[in-house]
Amino acid sequence: MDIEQLVHHFSEQLFADLAPDDYAGRMVRRRQAIDHMELGFAGDAAAFAADEQFVNDDSTSPIEWMRHDCKMSFGTAVDRLTVGEQLLRLPKSADALAAGEIGFAHMSVMARTLSVLAKETPDARLDEAELLEKAKTSTPGRLWHYCIRLRHALNAEAVAMEQRFAAAERWLRLTSLEDGSVSITGRVDSIGGAALRTAVEPLARRTGQGDDRCLERRMGDALVELATLALDSGRLPHVATQRPHLQVTTTLETLRGLAGSPAADMEFAQPIATPTVQRLACDAAISRVIFGPDSTVIDAGRARRVVSGSMRRALNARDQNCQWPGCERPATWSAAHHLVHWTQGGNTDLSNLILLCHRHHWLVHEGGWKLVRAKDDRLLAIPPTYAYSPPARAPDETAVA
Repeated sequence: MDIEQLVHHFSEQLFADLAPDDYAGRMVRRRQAIDHMELGFAGDAAAFAADEQFVNDDSTSPIEWMRHDCKMSFGTAVDRLTVGEQLLRLPKSADALAAGEIGFAHMSVMARTLSVLAKETPDARLDEAELLEKAKTSTPGRLWHYCIRLRHALNAEAVAMEQRFAAAERWLRLTSLEDGSVSITGRVDSIGGAALRTAVEPLARRTGQGDDRCLERRMGDALVELATLALDSGRLPHVATQRPHLQVTTTLETLRGLAGSPAADMEFAQPIATPTVQRLACDAAISRVIFGPDSTVIDAGRARRVVSGSMRRALNARDQNCQWPGCERPATWSAAHHLVHWTQGGNTDLSNLILLCHRHHWLVHEGGWKLVRAKDDRLLAIPPTYAYSPPARAPDETAVA
């Protein structure tokens, strides 16, 4: 039997009364047909598992057989089998799916809920009609939230234990790539993810004029800014009697940007260029170390803050937020920036200092933008003269790999 011809003939009949360019109508109708087929597959999967026909092919389980012979992922196979096993308990929902009132994804949520309840609360009785009415007016995601609340009402300890297990499976991997950038992969539970998103998303909003970054780029920048804010807060646990901070070792020539000077060293990073050194030195603690001819330390001065605490408080009171045109990041999220860098003869006083948030401070130093004062004392942001076009969207993971 030629499956391709059968499917083609079926599709012709399915779309016979629709215009060729009615893509929305075709998608809805195709999805309904797929849901019908999925429901039939789920029923067959349950019967197949009950009859243990998978043993004839030397498979260890029906899931294993479906993965290989039906070319499915593990999660998809488990999901279809679960729906099939709960079909007898969801007759009204199956009819609603056939009528196009709900989708297979709704059936999946209801079946998983019934399956979990059967294990953790065997005596619980669920009203299918009530669940079905909720499904008709909800997306599958909102239905899942409703089902969790329902399970909690029936067995709160089981839901709490499920959340404990999810938290215990958190992980994070930071992998250094050849160019010095870091690949981040990991997983956090729902509650941890909510905390992360609550912290990152306010920092990922568009800021000021010319912010055309895609969402993925803004989220990446926000994560780096969140780490910077945590370091600046001084609230992280001390390591070797010191609070964690970015440590840069540079020569005076590199700090001043003189030709022929070497790149500076930063812990956990590749050597960094002068613009980054100068940005970090705008509002940092600087200490002098003098080496002899044989690299022995002759003198080590005490760390001194470039912008003193009293001057920073005055700067916060005056500017109140990032001074980039259109940006409203508060003073606590901003760094003190020298309009004329102190290594180039600029004074560290209020007339030469402004507040800039992490992103705009980076744009002025590494990004090549210029901030100049107009005659009416407004700050003007002038873009760099070199041609640089950042990627419109974040790269695919496959491209990075």
